[in-house]
Amino acid sequence: MNRDFLLAIALSFLVLLASRYFLEPYFRPEPSEPTADAEPPSPDPEPAPAPAAVPPRIPQERSQPDIDRPRKAVQEQVYSVETDLYKLSFSNRGAVVKEWVLKRYLDAHGEPLNLIDTADSPRAVFPLAVMVGSPAEDSVLRNALFVSESPKHVDLTGGGVTSGRLRFRYADGGIEVVKTLSFRSGSYEVEVHCDVSINGRPVDYVLLWQGGFGDATLANTWAKRTVFYRGQEAIERMDAGDLESKQEMEGRFRFLGVEDHYFAAVFLPVGPNGLHRIHLAQHTDPSAEDSEAHSLRAGVYSAASEGRFRLFVGPKDTEVLPEELPDLIDYGWFAFLCKPLFVGLKWIYGAVGNYGVSIILLTVVINAALFPLRYKSVTASQKMQKIQPRIKAIQEKYKKLKASDPKRQQMNSEVMALYKEHGVNPLGGCLPLLLQMPFLFAFYSLLNVAIELRQAPFFAWIQDLSSPDPTYVLPVLMVGSMMLTQKLTPMPSADPLQAKMMLFMPLIFGFMMATQSSGLVLYWFTSNLVNIFQQLAMNRFGPGAAAKQETGGGGGGKNAAKVEQTKPETKAVTRRSKRRKARSAR
Repeated sequence: MNRDFLLAIALSFLVLLASRYFLEPYFRPEPSEPTADAEPPSPDPEPAPAPAAVPPRIPQERSQPDIDRPRKAVQEQVYSVETDLYKLSFSNRGAVVKEWVLKRYLDAHGEPLNLIDTADSPRAVFPLAVMVGSPAEDSVLRNALFVSESPKHVDLTGGGVTSGRLRFRYADGGIEVVKTLSFRSGSYEVEVHCDVSINGRPVDYVLLWQGGFGDATLANTWAKRTVFYRGQEAIERMDAGDLESKQEMEGRFRFLGVEDHYFAAVFLPVGPNGLHRIHLAQHTDPSAEDSEAHSLRAGVYSAASEGRFRLFVGPKDTEVLPEELPDLIDYGWFAFLCKPLFVGLKWIYGAVGNYGVSIILLTVVINAALFPLRYKSVTASQKMQKIQPRIKAIQEKYKKLKASDPKRQQMNSEVMALYKEHGVNPLGGCLPLLLQMPFLFAFYSLLNVAIELRQAPFFAWIQDLSSPDPTYVLPVLMVGSMMLTQKLTPMPSADPLQAKMMLFMPLIFGFMMATQSSGLVLYWFTSNLVNIFQQLAMNRFGPGAAAKQETGGGGGGKNAAKVEQTKPETKAVTRRSKRRKARSAR
């Protein structure tokens, strides 16, 4: 049973690795309140026209736009904002952001991380662009040279200044746009306020995050990007394959954004009413060398009388995420275990200051807590191993019978009677191991998504616990520890085919884990070491040790061995042999 169960664990682990990429899209629940209206892709690379604007309501507090006086710059200029957490670079062409650099996070080249992936962005497509739904007017807004009343550099890194803003304005040809962005030191949130008027009348518009997003230096599957939103139910995620056409949804949404493995850009409402309309699309650049080059696009619609949003752009870190985003970190199916494990991991890190050491200590604690289950599993396996010869003898007695023969039922009855006689539960070795599996998968999910492990050093050559071991030393050690664990652990079955399969199990796991994060491999290796020490202790002091002493230890070992050989089936064979010899002599 243990051999079969370990094979099941391997297959389950393969399913777990693949589910994030192959299974989850098929099990997404349908949004309960919002309804999607997909449209066919437009041949124009620019944003598709939005539905015609409804007659706007002009708020009493808003003054009539001054459309008779043009306000536009003569050349492109760059404006910047720097806080203690990030540096932003804005262009007055379209009043869009060109760089969003997080100062406390580095890319794979050791440079401060720019979350706007320009290499993955179609040409002239950048975040915080405004779209009103008319191709002609959208083209004007995309290329409009805004003027700014703000200084070219806003510094919030010291000097007692904790807040600042950039204000851009464009007015020409009957179109007027005023875009204001407010910043605070110590926060990854930016407040965006935008007013759009055409021919003196405020109109609806959509504010977009478009272009590439995330860490462009990631070279593995973690570089996958998605757009996501939340209505009244769970978070819905969509990748590029789900957005072959533009989708606009109406309802009541709590947030909308784009993300990669560790970072996110999220539109949040200012008031309690939520977002009433969202825009999701895949932006393809037909002029790119790669005809399939594309980027995800997410936008929030604003009624003419509104125009305020909060925008969070930063790490998916529980300590800095807004309170509306507690579930943004995707722990998978075992979130109920991941969260307490994460609290324990951070608590240990606060004491030792090294996440590698924290993983080791937490692994020891987990295995110590699960030791009673492991003890029961090993005890059950030893009992099964002890009666295995008698089970095999019963099977041999009935092996010539067909599967449909009623006497086969008698074989099962004899086997069950043998289990009852020796107090053996055939599932006793599997159930305790089954209870350990959620902890294994939960720790896997935790180490896979925790941004705290990103570029966190352990020692020597392991300087990033979120990346695979470049030397493959840890995977090799893990394979060796698995082989030693197999050798020490009692197996109830002596089937040679199963024995050969079990020999390949460590190698299969080794290939699987070679591409996983070194933090996860470190957890597995440490868990194997703890299991080895536990197994050595049980082999010496556990129930199996007493059986060995009875059968092979001291002066009574041979007598015990003889007793073991005088089982009912063996006695019957001996009697038949004596009768045959007597007849031959006569």
